Amino acid sequence: MATLTFHSMADSAYLWTAMLAADEKGVDYDLTPLVLGSEEHLRLHPFGKMPVLQHGAVFLYETTAITHYIDRAFEGPPLQPDDALSQAQVLRWVSIVNAYVFPVMNRFVKERIVRPAWGFDCDQAFLASAGEPLGKQMRLIDEAVSAGGYLVADRPTLADCFLLPHLLFFGHTLEGRSLLEQFPRVQSWLSRMTDRPSYAGSAMRQAYEAFHELPPGAGAVWAAA
Repeated sequence: MATLTFHSMADSAYLWTAMLAADEKGVDYDLTPLVLGSEEHLRLHPFGKMPVLQHGAVFLYETTAITHYIDRAFEGPPLQPDDALSQAQVLRWVSIVNAYVFPVMNRFVKERIVRPAWGFDCDQAFLASAGEPLGKQMRLIDEAVSAGGYLVADRPTLADCFLLPHLLFFGHTLEGRSLLEQFPRVQSWLSRMTDRPSYAGSAMRQAYEAFHELPPGAGAVWAAA
């Protein structure tokens, strides 16, 4: 029996963040699928989000709390620095990803790739409006990784675990590829993260390889800045 169980849909980006944290710590886990909005789902997470962590009798929801618990409850490489300022920087980056990166990159991928794959038109107005916030996000990531190679330190932290799923899939769009070319240090960070053993056999990698079969879109709607 695995040490941890994640209750979630398999294609949840935040599930991949939680799994990445567990893999970095060397903690084994399994996945129990959830049906979105089902009675079981809402019993485990009253707000209907994913994933939910089970560790023995402990059930925990919200990925920030889940990854913090994984880092503190188990032996293995620490995913949070010891000093107060660096801890604050990790929390700041987790907040940036949750509040700004996820809403834009996640929707951009859906509009650019997923909707057309299902035969729906994408929201051109949204795609056009996303250029400014995405450019700002990439510049901030570029500045952060320029020192130690990762967002906060010279090794992965929870901040990197939160960013990877979103930037990985955004990078499959034409606009994402263009931005990565303009920010080679961000591209190097992405390669550094996907070269790690925690990514090699992950569900995120399997999903990304399947996702790669979808077309990245007909063309860019804005010139990356």
